[in-house]
Amino acid sequence: MTDDALHRVLVKVSAWTGPAMTVLFLIGAVPLANFFVPPYSAQHSPSEVARMYVDNLTGIRLGCVVMCVAAALFLPFGLSIAAATRRSDPAGVLLSWIQVASVAVATIVIVLIPIFWGIGTYRAGAVSPEITQTWNDAGWFGVLFAVPPFSLWCLAITVAVLRGGPQRAQLPRWVGYLNLWAAILFVPAMMMIFFKTGPFAQNGVLTFWMPVAVFFAWIVTMALVVVRAADQPPSNLTDDADERSTTVGSQQIRTK
Repeated sequence: MTDDALHRVLVKVSAWTGPAMTVLFLIGAVPLANFFVPPYSAQHSPSEVARMYVDNLTGIRLGCVVMCVAAALFLPFGLSIAAATRRSDPAGVLLSWIQVASVAVATIVIVLIPIFWGIGTYRAGAVSPEITQTWNDAGWFGVLFAVPPFSLWCLAITVAVLRGGPQRAQLPRWVGYLNLWAAILFVPAMMMIFFKTGPFAQNGVLTFWMPVAVFFAWIVTMALVVVRAADQPPSNLTDDADERSTTVGSQQIRTK
């Protein structure tokens, strides 16, 4: 297998870890932990939250294990996008670095979500309900409030896709606009810190359902476009470098 063929295979496999992460995380969060459907209300009392943990202790623990494993898959998914948008010029390289840094921070955030919920189960029923509720809240803040790394990542993808003309684009331009909208639509989730009821509450339409739906739809869409881009010939990634080399060579000849 040639280096180019191996690169394409690795990019495709890494891209599909995004949907795989989505499926595993939802398995851990929904049927096992019973967290997302319906999401916990911020109006639940400490005793109600503690009772939820005690009544489903094994399910939540298993769910946290599955979600933690799923979180690890987010890193290769993000790197596959960075590889698809990387350019040989300095601005393009910087944008890919921003993506890599953003996905690294985002992966840490996703890993912390099941860690916080898992800590909540560790002594549930043996400590005061307020402690269990605090760890539960910490997990939900990881799910919804930690928006900036994800939005910054999407904005870096937007600029990387839209900054060049058709000859430079490996991903279609609509992917840039998709990421711009995703970056914007994630932001309402941060409003959960101000509200406990209504559309901006922890379980509200604008804070939970819209950002979560956009996030998972974004993952699937990005995986599909990156896999498709991996089958494109690599020539469009090197046109600029070849053109610069030709220009420099011509200048040297003229100088001589």
